[in-house]
Amino acid sequence: MLQKNLIRWTCFLVLASMFCCFAACADAGAGKPVSSAITALPGGDYVPGFYYSPDRANKQVRIEGDGSTSYRFEGLQPYFDENGFTMLPMVHFEVFFSGQVSYEMDGGRVTITKNVLDVITVVSVTAGSNILLRNGQEIVMDTMPVQKDETIYIPLEYVGDALGYGVYWNERQECVKFYPYTSVFVFIWNESEDSLDGGLRYAYTISGNKPADMALVMANPAASFREVCAVLKKLSKGAYILTTTLYRAKGHHVSYDALYRVLDYISDAGLRSSWTVYCLDTIPPIIKDLRDFTNWWYSEELFALEEEAIYDVDKQIYRFSYFPAFTNQMVMRIEVCDDGTADIYYKVSDGEAGVSGGGIARSEQAKLSATETAALLALLKEVDYWELPVETDHLGCDGYMFVIEGVKDGVYHIVNRWVPEEPEPVHRLEAYFWVLIKEKFAE
Repeated sequence: MLQKNLIRWTCFLVLASMFCCFAACADAGAGKPVSSAITALPGGDYVPGFYYSPDRANKQVRIEGDGSTSYRFEGLQPYFDENGFTMLPMVHFEVFFSGQVSYEMDGGRVTITKNVLDVITVVSVTAGSNILLRNGQEIVMDTMPVQKDETIYIPLEYVGDALGYGVYWNERQECVKFYPYTSVFVFIWNESEDSLDGGLRYAYTISGNKPADMALVMANPAASFREVCAVLKKLSKGAYILTTTLYRAKGHHVSYDALYRVLDYISDAGLRSSWTVYCLDTIPPIIKDLRDFTNWWYSEELFALEEEAIYDVDKQIYRFSYFPAFTNQMVMRIEVCDDGTADIYYKVSDGEAGVSGGGIARSEQAKLSATETAALLALLKEVDYWELPVETDHLGCDGYMFVIEGVKDGVYHIVNRWVPEEPEPVHRLEAYFWVLIKEKFAE
């Protein structure tokens, strides 16, 4: 069974596109509920969520889709304006905005309407004006549509984003990434702390520009996926569905089987889909000094193992954390005592949690003698632990992450490595980790 760290790597690789779909792709229009499972989330103020690059004004426009789609144009070509925004000629509108989207042109004004299950989003722009209207709400753009070559050129970033499409600039590939809008957000979670199938609940949203308001989502549960199926059946072929598994750091697990039942139904219905995960718990900052996503990821793992932050403690502590893709997570915390000995706290996750979440399968304690403790401190000094770089460029897929934290005399240091190998000094520290587990905690 795939483990939750594999999910983390997957989410990390698609994070930009998922945020685009998850936060920006919802509609703010009001619509009619079509079953008790629907959640009509509050509209609020709409804020564009795309990224652009002013220095691309002189570059040639290249627009790519979800990995399998590459947009090519005959005749009039899109271009980057002086502010770096992508100007799309309306003659190519249907290349991008297909399905339940239509438009009307009246002189220099373009009005675009999207209708998904009676939830309507209306976006209008006018050549020569920097005001975009989205369901009547005025949005000031940093550019404006232009009329030339007998057509109107609209700013793809603003119009696409307002309609719920993912639009952003990929600096590495030097192209505009354009993703389809999400027609329906499907949510699945488990109200049973013991992860019983009877606790599975479902919900969906069609409207609202804040689909991450999970308290409101969970207030409208359906005990059967049939209610969600009834809605999905009404969608046109090719509609895009984002399925989100809501989970907690401990307990309340949703099994892979339950998730796959949802994804298989969406696929069999001829709809396009992707899935992601969302943690319902507030994760305290147990890890710091890494990238934000990694800080949160590792903090979540340690939180599930009932670990706390050590960077602000008045002790000498070393914590070794092992985060693999396919096996159980482990943590070993060594606290140095005043008498020169050390206490060891060793924990192993249950490793069979399903879609994210976790728990403790094994928790034991042991003791290091003064001689053993001195050997550990000598090893740390020999590899110059306190001067080791926090991270390196050595990364890969699958495998595992090995993390070493240390705090001494109020100074905190963290080292994060993917599959450390010789002659990397962290490889020696990892070897010490495995030897100590074998000596102190062998079954």
